[in-house]
Amino acid sequence: MLAIRPATSAEAQDLAKIGLAAWEKAIRVWGEDAERLRANAEQAYFDFCTKGWPDILVAEWDGVVAGWGACEKADDFVTDLWVLPEYQGRGIGTALLDKIESGIRERGYSTARLDTHARNSGAIRLYKRLGYRVKTYFVAYSEPLDEDIDKVEMVKEFEPGSEPVDPGTGEYGLYSM
Repeated sequence: MLAIRPATSAEAQDLAKIGLAAWEKAIRVWGEDAERLRANAEQAYFDFCTKGWPDILVAEWDGVVAGWGACEKADDFVTDLWVLPEYQGRGIGTALLDKIESGIRERGYSTARLDTHARNSGAIRLYKRLGYRVKTYFVAYSEPLDEDIDKVEMVKEFEPGSEPVDPGTGEYGLYSM
């Protein structure tokens, strides 16, 4: 059974390990050298979970902490969504995102936004299935990883017509999965 609840400060280290495991699985799919980036990524997850735990929602599967998500600044931007690899495909990410989106709607926003690596086809497929569309492709410097990252920003409109569709974000290129 799945339960979603707020994180506690005592869980920060375990949450960081979940984020790191999910990140490593994702980047290996497109051939990135996880070992080269691991130390920086590990520190970034630990720092975020230690400081940002009040903004984190935790997903438990039969009492096991299996994933987490966050909307760090309590705005419309979903900053994190991570599920342990062995628990992926069970609807945990979908349930977490739904709960995060509920908070976004309650704060009065008409859309939810997120970004992901442009080659993270699994995440892009999930987000598209859940009503998101690719809005923008961009390159951003990641301070924790100390390198540029190809990313896509995705948007979900809660009410049809709440945000104009940008004709420049068609289904092509690196993010067409």
